[in-house]
Amino acid sequence: MIQIANPIYDSVFKYIMQNNKVCIILLGALLNRDIIEVEVISNELVRAGMKKFAVLRLDFLAKIKNPDGSVETVSIELQKSEKSTEIARFRSYLASLYDTRANDVEVIERKNRRGKTVRIERKNPYHIIAIYILGHALDGIDEPVIYNAPNPVGATGNPIKNATANPFFNNLTHDTIIVQIPKLRKNVQSRVEQFLDIFDQSRKMPKNEHYLLIDDYEDKPEGFNAIVRELARAAADRQTKIEMDIEDEYAEDIEDRIELEDIIEEQKGQLSQQKEQLSQQKEQLSQQKEQLSQQKEQLSQQNYMIVVLIKTMLAEGKTIDSISKTLNISTDQITELIS
Repeated sequence: MIQIANPIYDSVFKYIMQNNKVCIILLGALLNRDIIEVEVISNELVRAGMKKFAVLRLDFLAKIKNPDGSVETVSIELQKSEKSTEIARFRSYLASLYDTRANDVEVIERKNRRGKTVRIERKNPYHIIAIYILGHALDGIDEPVIYNAPNPVGATGNPIKNATANPFFNNLTHDTIIVQIPKLRKNVQSRVEQFLDIFDQSRKMPKNEHYLLIDDYEDKPEGFNAIVRELARAAADRQTKIEMDIEDEYAEDIEDRIELEDIIEEQKGQLSQQKEQLSQQKEQLSQQKEQLSQQKEQLSQQNYMIVVLIKTMLAEGKTIDSISKTLNISTDQITELIS
């Protein structure tokens, strides 16, 4: 049994991916391709958004060997996020790759109108392969590793052979590989899942989540031991330990912030409901006031008609007492109405 650093931590994963051999082995397993050589273009830990989730971004240029024996240089963009992150951030970064990614320069010789040979440089963008390693699970998807590659078909739905070999098609599409760490299975079968077993969080040490215990690494595919050895070195690296502590503090701060924001959102919801109730009560009071106003208007009209009738009866020589008996109202009310 050997103790290794937990690669769920961005600092640990970044540490092992700086080792060229480990980088070739792990990327080769994910792509299911032989990688001839790889070059790290950039590696950065980005904290963005109101909740400040961390996203580790690693960019590579890799020369890979395809199943047909051809060799191709591809751009690999790997993003790793432990927490649930907005898709928009992944999309925006991928869009920037289409905009800025380096090109393969091809020199073509042609004759101009005067018959002179000229050299023309033509830029062919590298095909992009996007890899997302997620520390959270996607709703409704149980597969731990998902491959999504362009599968061109014609208008009748029939596959189009060799379409991906065309530069126009190849440069305007990209492959996607998604790894769901929580969905990794114990009894792994596929080669890529056996390599990804280094992320198995059930192997965490009881009192220290910084480390995993590996006891069955001898039965893994060729190259797995090299990754385990590098993770063991990361476990002993002082700077990596410090960075893992920082990540823990940062994660706790995020959780506290999320909890506080949830409480605030709940209170906002309650205040919104109270405001809605007050608004409804105000509307009801307004309706009641309108009804009272209408009733007052009706009474006013009735009183006016009674006054006219009383004055008419008085003009005809009738007494107040007789009017009181006829209209069934008191003499005091009659006096008040005509005063």
